[in-house]
Amino acid sequence: MTSSSTSVGLLAQTEDVLAHLPISGTSEYRKDEIIYGQGRASNNIYLVVAGCVGLSHVTQEGREVLLDIIPSDEIFGESAFLGPPRPSEQAVAIKAATIMKWSVSDIEELVEVRPRLAIALLQILARRNAELACRIGSFAGDCVERRLARSLVFLSERLGTTEADGSVSMMPLTHGQLSQYIGTSREIVTHFMGQFRRRGHVSYSRRVIQLRPKELRAVLD
Repeated sequence: MTSSSTSVGLLAQTEDVLAHLPISGTSEYRKDEIIYGQGRASNNIYLVVAGCVGLSHVTQEGREVLLDIIPSDEIFGESAFLGPPRPSEQAVAIKAATIMKWSVSDIEELVEVRPRLAIALLQILARRNAELACRIGSFAGDCVERRLARSLVFLSERLGTTEADGSVSMMPLTHGQLSQYIGTSREIVTHFMGQFRRRGHVSYSRRVIQLRPKELRAVLD
């Protein structure tokens, strides 16, 4: 095997970013508490130890677009690598969260002595770029019903737990949060969630969303 093919093989492996990050102090955030944004600048990279964090873009008109939902054991805040903090970016604890953080300068120093950390970070960015491209394609080509079904399936894979009957239990998300995620109004999300509930595709309460991914994928077919 040539050295070039060996390098390709190594790069094809999925790195565990947690294996390359040292333990840092943690901070606790209440549900709906802002981690950064709205005047709270950040030059840090964060890890969700427990809980869940929503990343949003806030327009000049005050409209909020939910860009991503970060579950436990995943990092966020990588835009800090771009330089000055972006005032339009906001991170909020969707539910009570325990967060670990490192400054960008600390990460830069770590990468020099732990080069596999750089590969792990690049893989995370590449995956998120692919996911965002898929969402943009859905915005361009799907009706609202299909956008909602596709997003519920994706979120269930990322945030949910599969039950014995094949359904998936997921943390509760409000219709307002789902509307920010798929780019429509809360009223329209409520309408289609009601349809999905009547068809048996989903059930939900303040404590949990129960989804049947197979039935939701049928909406996409």
